Amino acid sequence: MFDKEKVGYSFPAFMIMIERGKIHELALAIGDENPIYHDLEAAKAAGYDDLPLPPTAPTIFTFWGNTQLWEQLSSVGINVARVLHGEEEYEYVAPIAANDTLTGVTTIVDGKTRRTREGSMDILTTETRYTNQHQQHVLSAKTMFIVRE
Repeated sequence: MFDKEKVGYSFPAFMIMIERGKIHELALAIGDENPIYHDLEAAKAAGYDDLPLPPTAPTIFTFWGNTQLWEQLSSVGINVARVLHGEEEYEYVAPIAANDTLTGVTTIVDGKTRRTREGSMDILTTETRYTNQHQQHVLSAKTMFIVRE
């Protein structure tokens, strides 16, 4: 059963450097041939300072940036071996491009326990607020985890 006193708890900050090559690789991996993700001149011609971040890129920030997330969730009593990914939501506040350095802080913003036929499940929502190297808020990412009991 989720400990509701953990709502509002924030984990330590983490950083991620947005690399031009990684933007290119991600666009290749998802089959996006838009030249703004592959060619600096095309990105600049479209009005960007550098290669822009593809819209769903924050999904990978957990793996490239916040490599301690699973240990952090365990530290507040979440059984990470029983976690299912529920949903992901992004709110872009300002542009993010290659050579930006983002700092993310993940906070537990909601948690509840639901009864099921087999027992119960916990539904946990985290929000990661990202700021860039200028301390400008650029992105908020919400993630819902379902913890099967």
